[in-house]
Amino acid sequence: MDWNGDDPPPRKGDLLVRHDEGVADPWSNSCLNPTWGDPEHGYTQGYWLGARLLVRHVIEAQRDQDYLAYPIIFLYRHHIELALKNVIRRAPGLIDRPQSESETKPLGTHQLDSLWQDLKQILNAITDPSWGKPDAADIEGLDDYIRQLCELDPDSFRLRYPRSKKEVPSLVPNMNINLRHFAEMMERLASWLETLDMATYVLEENRTERKVESRNLGCA
Repeated sequence: MDWNGDDPPPRKGDLLVRHDEGVADPWSNSCLNPTWGDPEHGYTQGYWLGARLLVRHVIEAQRDQDYLAYPIIFLYRHHIELALKNVIRRAPGLIDRPQSESETKPLGTHQLDSLWQDLKQILNAITDPSWGKPDAADIEGLDDYIRQLCELDPDSFRLRYPRSKKEVPSLVPNMNINLRHFAEMMERLASWLETLDMATYVLEENRTERKVESRNLGCA
């Protein structure tokens, strides 16, 4: 039996993580958790981009759909989870009140329905009045999309593990899903939340800058 294949086997002392200076492909060097901009942005965008690239591969290469379905669905779902949590965590600074315990608790879970319900209740309060109220049809659409995602994977484990902790199969047998259609629908949901995420980030930054300017003027 050939254990090695085309790649050499692992050896003690091999470095898994390193940063190479002056390499021919500098784009291979990645910066995790940068100190500039929104620290959550890399996580949220990374999972979204990963899902898009995998879907593109399936469509263009016309293969691997039965294997890549699991990470595609998970990556989209996780992106939505992170986007919801980004906005909810930002809320206290936008409405000048601390988060209640009932609002904080879902942040430690993967329950999309609870996160969305918390966000929906404060949506009008955290948005800028000049934007107008969120369209009722949009809210109904988000309700339905989140519901369907929760039915597909309620706890964020079904696409990561073939069996539950109780050794029960995670998915029903021969479950069929059109990945192109799923991606198109998820892009609608992701784009709506991306707009809200970025807009509330800008609002938060503007409020912070005004507070700093006010303190500076007060000390002048």
